[in-house]
Amino acid sequence: MEASESSPRATTLSGTIAGRFVIVKLLGAGGMGQVYQAQDTKLKRVVAIKRMSPTLQQSDHDRRRFLREAQQASALNHPNVAGIYDVIEEGGETFLVMEFVEGTPLRTTMQGHKSLSNEDFFRIAAQGLEGLSAAHEKGILHGDIKPENIMITPEGRVKVLDFGVARRFSMGTADEATLTAATLNSLSGTPAYMAPEVLTQKPYDGRADVFSLGLVCYEMLGGKQPFETDSIAGTMASVLHTIPPPIEEINPKVSASVSSVIRTMLAKDPAQRYSSARDVLVDLRRVQRGEAPVFAHEAAAQKTSARPRRTIAVVAVLALLLAAGLFSSKMFRNGARGIASTPTQTAPEGPTALAVLPFAPIEGNPKLTALGEGLVESVSVKLSRLTQDRPLEVIAARNLQERKITSLAEARSQFGATVGLIATLERSGQLVRITYSLVNARSGATLGGDSITVPDKDAFGVEDDVAQGAVKTLQLKLRPEEQAALRVHGTDKSEAYKYYLQAQGYLLEYTKAENVENAIVMVGEALKLDPNFGQAKAALGEAYWREYWLTKQKHWAQLAKTQCESAVALGNAGVAGHLCLGLVNDGTGQYGDAATEFQRAIDLEPTNEDAYVGLALAFEHQGAIDATEKTYERAIDLRPNSTFAHNSLGTFYLRRNEYDKALLMFQKVISLAPEGYGAYVNLGATYTNMGRYADAIEPLKKSIAIRPSYAGYDNLGTAYIGLDHSADAAGAYEEAIKLNPQQHVTWGNLGDARKYLGQKTEAASAYRKAVELANEELKVNPHDPDVLSSLATYYSNLGEREQAMKYLQQSLQYGNNDKDILLDAAAVYNNLGDAGVAVEWLGKAVQAGYASNRINDLPEFRNLRGNPGYQQLVARAQAQK
Repeated sequence: MEASESSPRATTLSGTIAGRFVIVKLLGAGGMGQVYQAQDTKLKRVVAIKRMSPTLQQSDHDRRRFLREAQQASALNHPNVAGIYDVIEEGGETFLVMEFVEGTPLRTTMQGHKSLSNEDFFRIAAQGLEGLSAAHEKGILHGDIKPENIMITPEGRVKVLDFGVARRFSMGTADEATLTAATLNSLSGTPAYMAPEVLTQKPYDGRADVFSLGLVCYEMLGGKQPFETDSIAGTMASVLHTIPPPIEEINPKVSASVSSVIRTMLAKDPAQRYSSARDVLVDLRRVQRGEAPVFAHEAAAQKTSARPRRTIAVVAVLALLLAAGLFSSKMFRNGARGIASTPTQTAPEGPTALAVLPFAPIEGNPKLTALGEGLVESVSVKLSRLTQDRPLEVIAARNLQERKITSLAEARSQFGATVGLIATLERSGQLVRITYSLVNARSGATLGGDSITVPDKDAFGVEDDVAQGAVKTLQLKLRPEEQAALRVHGTDKSEAYKYYLQAQGYLLEYTKAENVENAIVMVGEALKLDPNFGQAKAALGEAYWREYWLTKQKHWAQLAKTQCESAVALGNAGVAGHLCLGLVNDGTGQYGDAATEFQRAIDLEPTNEDAYVGLALAFEHQGAIDATEKTYERAIDLRPNSTFAHNSLGTFYLRRNEYDKALLMFQKVISLAPEGYGAYVNLGATYTNMGRYADAIEPLKKSIAIRPSYAGYDNLGTAYIGLDHSADAAGAYEEAIKLNPQQHVTWGNLGDARKYLGQKTEAASAYRKAVELANEELKVNPHDPDVLSSLATYYSNLGEREQAMKYLQQSLQYGNNDKDILLDAAAVYNNLGDAGVAVEWLGKAVQAGYASNRINDLPEFRNLRGNPGYQQLVARAQAQK
């Protein structure tokens, strides 16, 4: 090293050379040493160089330990972590070469503010936790988390500095009484931000960093560090013994949920603290969405007592609008329906369950975010094709995103993931850097990964590298045709493929109208570059179909069919074209044609679970019950641990009133994924259909506690109706409507509850809304018997006989003697005052298979209890018990 002074204690290195680095200027100094801006003369880039303090190099043991941990930290590559490039030793000194981060330290951002806004807090805290989690998953601790070590770039990205090199001490066990001045001098870090176990020299792990970040969060919202005093000894005593006041007492704008998260981060006992940074991130994101935390101390109480949240309902597309969508009760008399399953649960020691984590949004860059989302979805689809004859399950990014799962911890706890694939993107000019890693879900250890930089337009290179890297890490031996399939993109124009991936990314959040519109624009750009890009045409068909479900405007359905047919006709869309056309055919009542398309999809790709479920639904809609059951069983044989397949068969049994079989399926789903909310909804729906209304309440409330949903509230209302709790039922239906106001079924159910409460005006208003929505739905499939019979019941409740009879006759024409349609007929005649005819139709419903022992439970027929024919039906039911 060339310097004005040969001593390693030279006060400044500005203007000198260390190795290949020209030292430009001093940026700052602290207990760890001095930090300089420098120029890398070989790689022509600006770097930061930390000149380590001599106190950290007093022994060979400390020096070797520092070098070892710095080398370990250099393997950490994450967009929220300032990277370590190199460690050099020269002239008796140690220098750490690091990423130079331009930006503003969090400390500076906080100065002059009593507290940061909620928006800024969530943004900064979440990114900090992402970086912390990535480091901990590689076994790297920080040891000096504080506002000075958190940098915010001009683009708003948070970078955590000094990972893996801040904790440095060689001391024996000590207690508070032995924390002398000498002991304090041997501690590296900032006492005001240290966890109690660090200060008392007890064994510690990543929970110590969680404590430190909790203090940063407290300071961001409260404007004051709660432990810092005018002396080191006083500060340490405060950390060890003082319980800071709840943050909401300092800042009333802070919610109780945020306060409970921070309070759990700051628990003195690490056993009472969050077990990982990932768990904090899960809770923080739930709170940001208006949901209750699940890992905080007060989580259990909040989940059972908190007022239901308003959230966006999950709406499934594909043929999965029925199988993976949110089933609700059609009307109480028809019983409750079920909802979507969660992905496969696999024991850690068993087959690999790979969760492809949804892409984390990039602040201020929706197009790059959409590209990343489309990329991970495409990779998950390609990896899913490798599951046949292998002990591998793939939990697709789409499935996780639909259920708002964003972390590997959540994927593991709810869906049994054993490995996670996590990818990030960064743009620099005309270049894009993709960083991905495969992580052991149990231990957090990184199994493999890479970081590559490619031209912005090279979507092929980005996708291929991630897919091939995953295959290599999972040690999958591929056949030549499988290797070739991984490199197939459906077009030879990389830029067209980039637009296609962006469209797919937008379609993942199809409940937002602007995303569907953006998807249509992106696919249009792809087709301009390659008009024969079949997969893009299929994506356009799907986008048009989703536009229909958002607007209920019939012309979108026709546009969707045209594009899907065009995709199939091109011959290069693969499974996507047939799934698209099967979806539209099934949704418009062309069930035979839908079955043909789904079978063609299975023939092309035997591992495609969606195709099996679509085929089963198409068979069911045709009345081919045996074929339906066998198709679901084929899906289960394909993936024995798939909760999706088991749930789909369970909902089929539920619709068939085979309740014992349905219970077995949903209990199997719960055993595979005990923290998934959908199976609890379905379990409650089954109990409701069995007339076991009290048994239904607990699983339905549990589902809502895990995740408030339209179906959970709708079915809870149905159970309350069965218990004669009409006021509670009306409240539950209203919550369901808040989550999904476009379902005519729930408006009809609300009308029933209001009717039973004697609120005629409110009931009529609900029925009118149900009529409006049902008529819109009928425009697409005018032969849907369920919608037709629903309209008949709504009109009969409004006293409009002519309209009621018109729709009833149509529903009977297309209903194939369905027991529920026959029951609707009884309700229509009863509502119109024709008691004798109503009893006759009740008898027909029982003959067609409706459970006679449930008739006496149906509130809309209570006025018939004095009718002799009704009494005979009930008596027969009692005799059959």
